[in-house]
Amino acid sequence: MISSGCSGSTFRKCVQRVAIVSALIFIVCSPAILANTPISEKVILQLPWHHQFQFAGYYAAQQQGFYQEAGLEVEIRSGFFKNNQLANSAEEVVFQRAHFGVARSELLIHHARGLPVVVLANIVQRSPTVFITLEEYGFERLEEIGDRPISLTLPDSTYGNLLSAETLGALKAAGLNINTLNNHSPSWKLQDLIDGKTQLMPGWATDEPFMLERMGHHPVTISPLDYGIDLYGDLLFTHQQLLLENPSMVDAFRTASLRGWRYALDNPDTVIEYIVENLQTPGPLYDADFFRYEAQQLRLFMQPELIEVGYINPDRWQAIANLMEELEMIQPVSLEGFLYQPISPDSAWQKFWHWLAITLLMLLITFALIGWLHRSNRKLVLEIRKKELTEKELIQLATLDPLTGLMNRLSFHKILQKSVKEARQHQLPLCVMMLDADYFKQINDTYGHLAGDIVLKNISTLVSNLIRTEDIACRYGGEEFAFILPNTRLHEALLIAQRIVNEVADSSNIVNDIEISCTVSIGLAELNESDKDGINLLNRADTYLYKAKALGRNQIATQGED
Repeated sequence: MISSGCSGSTFRKCVQRVAIVSALIFIVCSPAILANTPISEKVILQLPWHHQFQFAGYYAAQQQGFYQEAGLEVEIRSGFFKNNQLANSAEEVVFQRAHFGVARSELLIHHARGLPVVVLANIVQRSPTVFITLEEYGFERLEEIGDRPISLTLPDSTYGNLLSAETLGALKAAGLNINTLNNHSPSWKLQDLIDGKTQLMPGWATDEPFMLERMGHHPVTISPLDYGIDLYGDLLFTHQQLLLENPSMVDAFRTASLRGWRYALDNPDTVIEYIVENLQTPGPLYDADFFRYEAQQLRLFMQPELIEVGYINPDRWQAIANLMEELEMIQPVSLEGFLYQPISPDSAWQKFWHWLAITLLMLLITFALIGWLHRSNRKLVLEIRKKELTEKELIQLATLDPLTGLMNRLSFHKILQKSVKEARQHQLPLCVMMLDADYFKQINDTYGHLAGDIVLKNISTLVSNLIRTEDIACRYGGEEFAFILPNTRLHEALLIAQRIVNEVADSSNIVNDIEISCTVSIGLAELNESDKDGINLLNRADTYLYKAKALGRNQIATQGED
């Protein structure tokens, strides 16, 4: 019996015997397996844009040999063809001119229309998509577009197959009809914005604002997140047929790519050097300083400290599908077949490991059972803890602002409507307060955006300590904050607002040994019979906020001063 061989020996000797047997098995079997090893497969990855740090993980996988180790020879194609025409990565993959592609959440629209696309990995957890204008054009909201010349990615004869879910969703949420806009197909050239050919263009928060500032201009960004459009950024996808016919190759490419992303996040300077020296970038502004800034900003949107790179959350995808249905961007659709699930291929390697596992099980069965049970129990406990932590983090991502930790705008609107309904039902007072950091753009221009972020976080911490437990605080967008003060009369809210104005003015922000002062302006409004809903109440508070700023800032304006 096998067990008798171990009864008079130590556990270490048993393990040594198993190792020797395993090595002999591998030596005997490896020639046959290696003989069946396929030649490197040639695959194409289609990018949706120019070469830059936005796609660093794929460059790292190629540079570090991760694709080669996976038996793949990968061609990474720029998002622009030789005639400078922008590539549609979904179209390239669907028509099998590329094996893999990079896209954003609009891929769900393609799926809803019946195209055979499969999400393999979510790389960027929050979309950096923004709308960009210049300070000189004098508007900060989509509702103020009017008949201004703009160039957004909307369905038309030129780019009819290109979609931007964030653009369509934000415009619809803002109450705008895309058919009445003075829109022209985007050239994605910053010079068109500078020359006034367009006053609004699409871009990424990680790219164009930095470029415009380097060129001596003052960009203004409008985020789809301010309109409740919270979607994924870049994701990796493929064709359903490729996944069915060659699942092992798809899995190998996905694994190597995610390995590349982890390397790129840990070693950004190495990848930046590779991009600068080996890839064709759009121009001289795309230098190492820009890529370092892009890498820093992209990390904020990927959030690798909270979520594993590539993690696919079916619940969040369902929430995105529900939002697109609500905005009439898609019809009700099933996510079945759209989100990748690993498939075990019947390969020679897996057959070998399966046979080897059975052999080892027979050798180890007399002493491995107890150890297996112990490890399984410990692993189960760790997995449960990890799942509980992950679920908590995902809930926070969906409801909280990532910079300040306060509630985000979408969640705030839901609670505001509920608060108004309860106040009317129980005949209780209710106030809303809008707060804006004064001259905040000067802080960003003088000390940099990272310093500005520190000031915003300090304001949010200070305000959170000054309001009451039952009050609701929200980062409404940019340097603007909103508050719900339940069961509160206007004169009571005024006392709270005055404390905030005084405390912020008296506080200081130390950034790199430099003291940065900041003040705030506040608008206050109390619920009355003329308010049709919470939005109307919020808009009145916003009107008083602008009045406070017009009166000189660092003060409060209320409806009692009309």
